[in-house]
Amino acid sequence: MGDNNMSIKNEIKFALYAIKKNIESSAELRTSFLMNIFGMAINNIAFILLWMFFAKSTGSIGGWTPMDIIGMQGFLAISYGIVLVVANGIRKVADYTASGAFDRFMLSPKNLLIRIATSGMNVSAIGDLLFGIVCVTIYSIAIHVGLLQVFLIFILIVISTISFLSTMIAIYSTSFFFIDANTVTTGIFELYFTPALFDGGAFQGIMRFIFTFIIPSLLIGALPVEILKNISFDKLLLTCILASVWFVISVFIFNKAVRRYESSNLMTFGN
Repeated sequence: MGDNNMSIKNEIKFALYAIKKNIESSAELRTSFLMNIFGMAINNIAFILLWMFFAKSTGSIGGWTPMDIIGMQGFLAISYGIVLVVANGIRKVADYTASGAFDRFMLSPKNLLIRIATSGMNVSAIGDLLFGIVCVTIYSIAIHVGLLQVFLIFILIVISTISFLSTMIAIYSTSFFFIDANTVTTGIFELYFTPALFDGGAFQGIMRFIFTFIIPSLLIGALPVEILKNISFDKLLLTCILASVWFVISVFIFNKAVRRYESSNLMTFGN
């Protein structure tokens, strides 16, 4: 038991060290670093304004208001930002397997999934993260959240982030099954991520079932807003269970997929 605890601590220390080094490395080019963050924030603002004008034109859909869309985009941007800052290496699995660079991860004594996940970061995702925090803050003020809802916000951010991370792992693990993995994984990711950007009230009946249980797009934005707005503990329990199940499934898929990997026998060095 003691050895297991020590191993977990070492893996966590390594992950934190890798994340720190990624941020320091990216921040060396300060102008580019700041422009990436600022540019993404501007892009997100333009996107959310578009959705708000659309919502005002069409009126309430399924009880959703323009302010709910701000909250949804906030949760979505926070989970997206955290995952791509901390674990952007997952998105590079297709490149690693195609180039043979995956070999060096196989030889590492560290946990394979953690080593891959922390092998890179997306600088512009910091802009997403900051944008998400602002949106959730605005939404919280608009709906006059109490202490219970403030506590719920932190729980929902954790659930949303785990859900997004789990789905990313599952999607990019398919890189081991296809020759043109980049095209396939990009298509699957868009199938998952695009519905998460839409007004949550638009998903009813069978569509809500599909995008909650089969393609868990609503777990990262729409459901957190509905839980926070109406304080639904039933939905909170459901999202907790689904996030946990998807995490277990994603790790299982990754471990199974890695067994299909065959070295490309290429001499590769670097990051």
